[in-house]
Amino acid sequence: MRFALICFVMCAVATSGSATRAQTAIPAPASRLGALRGEAMPPGFALVTEPRVFEFPRDHGPHAAFRHEWWYVTGHLDARTGERFGFELTFFRFALAPPESAQATAQQSAWRARQIYMAHFAVTDLDRKQFHSSERYERDALGLAGAAASPFRVWLDDWSLGVPPGEGGSEGTSYWQLRAADNDYAFNLQLRAVTPPVLNGDAGLSRKSSAPGAASYYYSIPRLAVLGQVTRAGKPLEVDGLAWLDREWGSGSLGADQQGWDWFALQLDDGTTLMFYALRKLDGQRDAHSAGTWLAPDGNAHALANADVQIDTKGFWTSPRGGRYPARWHLRVPSLALDLDIEPRLADQELNTNPRYWEGATTVTGTRAGRAVGGRGYVELVGYAQTREK
Repeated sequence: MRFALICFVMCAVATSGSATRAQTAIPAPASRLGALRGEAMPPGFALVTEPRVFEFPRDHGPHAAFRHEWWYVTGHLDARTGERFGFELTFFRFALAPPESAQATAQQSAWRARQIYMAHFAVTDLDRKQFHSSERYERDALGLAGAAASPFRVWLDDWSLGVPPGEGGSEGTSYWQLRAADNDYAFNLQLRAVTPPVLNGDAGLSRKSSAPGAASYYYSIPRLAVLGQVTRAGKPLEVDGLAWLDREWGSGSLGADQQGWDWFALQLDDGTTLMFYALRKLDGQRDAHSAGTWLAPDGNAHALANADVQIDTKGFWTSPRGGRYPARWHLRVPSLALDLDIEPRLADQELNTNPRYWEGATTVTGTRAGRAVGGRGYVELVGYAQTREK
């Protein structure tokens, strides 16, 4: 559920004609989500209209026939010395023209951008109660940014996710390497899948509205064991933890009456996981296309419809940069006898990127079938940021 974030790459390209690394983040109103609504989509891109057969590891790589896609990793880390961190690293691919047009211009210049990549990197330093975020833009040219399927890798400058160099094909590799660094923080992590890919929606087809093409192919790897090193202010820390991967691709976006979403990814200590996105309409009500997935300890996935999940907001946080976000939640799934309280581990986990949005580490407490359960999670809140009046 990251349609809105991609649309701002298109907005930037439309005004500048090219994209380079972002130096400052400029808050933008949620109304600019309209840039990627289904009715604004140019012809020539493939549409998500029916379920497909997923093939791994090939589908970890890019899908050039579609307008946009993203690789999204969030997770919690524990250092051997006791420090605790949350982190996010995400890569977005956005095509400037359909594949046929891109091929026609491929020989014009090695510098010519046929696709734009954007990446966000964020760190929640829990013991220091600090949050840091940064973003980068780069063209898909001269090796500056790109994605490949075999072996799988996606990168932007020195930020990367995928099969380590020299490890051979994806089929024979048991882990991915994640690298990112900015200011005082550098991450070098190994990610190993504990669970296989889980298809969300209708066998991987996730419909966001009734508008034509307003859907994506969407899968998750909800448990990735993490082992590696975090360097903070020059000091290396050995860490381990658990991460979550979200993958989506498509060519459409939100419906005309939708303004954002609340996305929950919860890893419970009884071996279960829950993903749910609550789409919001312009009037603030939840959209009927909201949906999610419950993964049982035995690996069986169960689709969750809008009516299956009840979410009550129990608190709010006001951004000093403008905007009011939900801050605590009570989530219930009666059919699973699941009753959870979700709370941010740090109030201000707003990415001061373009666009601004809140995505942060959370703790989870509650019960399942009458037994106490806890866990960790990540929550993403899009469409709440506002530009402060001068």
